[in-house]
Amino acid sequence: MARLGTLGCLAAVVLGTMWFGAAGASTTPGSTVPLTGGGLKGKPGYLVYWDQNEEVDFLHMPSGTQGQLLPAWDLNGQVCVLPDGRFVGGYDPTLPNQRDLGSAKPYKQPADGEELDEPNGSFSGETLSVPGPYKMKGQSVGQDSPPTADGVFNNNSTYTGCAVDRHQNIFGTDIATAQGSYPPPSSGRLVEWFAPHYTTSCIVYGPTSGGYGPHHTDGSGGLAQPGTMALAPNGDLLVPNVGTSSVLRFAISSLPSSAAQCPGGMYQRDKVKVSDFVSGISFPAGVAEDPTCGCYAVSSFIGNPSIVWVTADGKPQPGYGTVPGTPLADMGTNPNQYNPFGLAFAPDGTLYFVDIHITCKAALTGCGPAAYGGRVMRVPVTGGQPGTPVTVAGGFDFPTSVTVCVPAKTRCPYPTGRIKAPLSGPSENPAPDKGPASDRPATAGFG
Repeated sequence: MARLGTLGCLAAVVLGTMWFGAAGASTTPGSTVPLTGGGLKGKPGYLVYWDQNEEVDFLHMPSGTQGQLLPAWDLNGQVCVLPDGRFVGGYDPTLPNQRDLGSAKPYKQPADGEELDEPNGSFSGETLSVPGPYKMKGQSVGQDSPPTADGVFNNNSTYTGCAVDRHQNIFGTDIATAQGSYPPPSSGRLVEWFAPHYTTSCIVYGPTSGGYGPHHTDGSGGLAQPGTMALAPNGDLLVPNVGTSSVLRFAISSLPSSAAQCPGGMYQRDKVKVSDFVSGISFPAGVAEDPTCGCYAVSSFIGNPSIVWVTADGKPQPGYGTVPGTPLADMGTNPNQYNPFGLAFAPDGTLYFVDIHITCKAALTGCGPAAYGGRVMRVPVTGGQPGTPVTVAGGFDFPTSVTVCVPAKTRCPYPTGRIKAPLSGPSENPAPDKGPASDRPATAGFG
């Protein structure tokens, strides 16, 4: 890696450490698997979901119940809920040296994509990916992103953000090779899969030159570390993009609504209408709608403020405060500091965000997310003024996103049977020192 300045070194450590890892397994998307039971509908309150070390956990409010939705097995990105209670999230192969039990389970295929899970938290057996020739040992389904020289797939492709549009088409952001360098390379992609079966994909926006194959994977001209997504009121996609220090707005009217409009699986760049929704945001990571004002919050994991509110047009929201952050010069100096990544709002305007919790061994040296230091935090907002963030749950490795679901409005994922507490800290350590005993790809279930 080329020598970087102080900011570049810090960002390289943060970005590279955060996005390394996940497990794998899958069958062919679009199979007619019956919907598995589970989930909540018509109940009061709301549910908050977060990913951490390939596990998906939840908090039910106002009861305060916490538990596992999806035990450790690959998922390490934003969770997006479909109307029937199924949900999707980015996945990649859990490696043996990761501190979670998912590395004992079969790999999903292909190696990287969005996995489709059931309302009870089990894997449906279906994955969403971009087809190509690159496969892991024992797999019959390939992807278009090749492994690194040492055979690691998720260093070249990692799906992080997601969104479901009004037609239930699914969008995913792939940070690609933006996993340890600053400025991040423009190898990232926005990919769309079409309802109802999600068997066809379209690279809506991605690299236009260099790289591998017809899709220019590991090329340039695409997104530069895209983050977790949200929808604008008219359905436009809002995508944080570190490389441009902005949140991009993709006009939904300019994007394909079916595979027929995306021949060859790669959309024409000149058809895409993209603009800056918010600009001048350092290290933008997440964006979410505040239902109490019709405005949006945007997070930055490095810088002060760390969370700002903007109007539906991307302008500063009048009368609203900000959540203080950590200036670069103070990074890693205070154990009580927080570094917001993904965020979401409860119906009453309460803000939840993930703290990736950066620490440093010395002043701006050896900086990165603290092992077992990640947290989910809650911020009360009164009259547009955010209060002091309070920890809801913590002791996590690599949490990245939060999602809120309201059972009174839709079916929300929820486990059946006894609730198991989230795993964190030393409880994650009984992982095996080598990968799955079999190369056979995973099938539906809990692994």
